[in-house]
Amino acid sequence: MIKYKNMEKNFDKWNELKKKINIRDPIYVSERDIWFCSVGLNVGSEQSGKHELFERPVLVIKEVTLNTFIGIPLTSNKKKGSWYVEIKSTNSSAIISQIKLFDTRRLARKIGAISIEEFEIIKNKLKNYI
Repeated sequence: MIKYKNMEKNFDKWNELKKKINIRDPIYVSERDIWFCSVGLNVGSEQSGKHELFERPVLVIKEVTLNTFIGIPLTSNKKKGSWYVEIKSTNSSAIISQIKLFDTRRLARKIGAISIEEFEIIKNKLKNYI
């Protein structure tokens, strides 16, 4: 266990879970889906998952291959700034600065999907951010 600025991170526990996740079968995803995703225990300011499965909600932006997708982690905290986009239908914010490629084996369960209108807003803000 590593202690950093009064915060302990159990990387060993995450590593053991990651080994189990790696042998799962891939899952099919669609744009606009929101899934609980085992994003893991990450370094510094990177968004980490919570609880036993190191999960957080992730919005599927684009399927890349049958096994991978580009996703944006979500937070239930109302956030302001050019790297956040509010999703009113889910009372959450997309953290567009944390966009990344995910393997579908990290997915645990589907939460739902956002509307086409909200999805277009997020894509436009993401384009402007980049």
